[in-house]
Amino acid sequence: MNSLGRRRALKSARSGLTIIELIVVISVIAFLMVFIGGSIRNLFVPSTTDISAKLAEAFRFCSDKAQLTNQTAMFRYNYESAEYQFFLLKREEGGLVEEPILKKVKLPFYSKILKSRDISGKVYYQGDLKILFSPQGTATDMFLYIGSESEVKKTMQLYRYGGKVKIHPGEYIYEDNSAKQEKISYGLDDRDEQTDQNSSRPQSNPPR
Repeated sequence: MNSLGRRRALKSARSGLTIIELIVVISVIAFLMVFIGGSIRNLFVPSTTDISAKLAEAFRFCSDKAQLTNQTAMFRYNYESAEYQFFLLKREEGGLVEEPILKKVKLPFYSKILKSRDISGKVYYQGDLKILFSPQGTATDMFLYIGSESEVKKTMQLYRYGGKVKIHPGEYIYEDNSAKQEKISYGLDDRDEQTDQNSSRPQSNPPR
């Protein structure tokens, strides 16, 4: 093979090697994108778990703020716009004034508050939802259902005392079991109970 042929062969080999390298690099990049794509997405698109945790922190902050300032704090959420904000209620000569203590936040369509329910079972799903936190550390017992229009993903339970918040997976339904208490045993067996029942019956006079 003459020198010209060898140069062409080497050039062809170098071109082929470059193409193979590009294929390998593209394959590695594609693998990395698939592997860490979910993590990258979570950096820019918060999950429902992140949103509910952030709300829980805000509720606890609002409860503490009310006690520290000795003023009533309020959480206000609009179902139509999916926006919420926290305020301090100050009484002035013209009446109550709402002073924002946290900036307004808009919830995404996939993790907004769809509805709420108080401890009596009344459901709210339109207009403004208002939850008050008193300086004494009390609030309204409330359940907030968070998710999209097709699915409730989280249920936030706000307790009446101490600013406590609990997050349940899915749609949590509260049941009052106070009326379903089991019978309490005090150590009496069936014979003792039978004896007590017999002793409570009126005794007839013995025959003479």
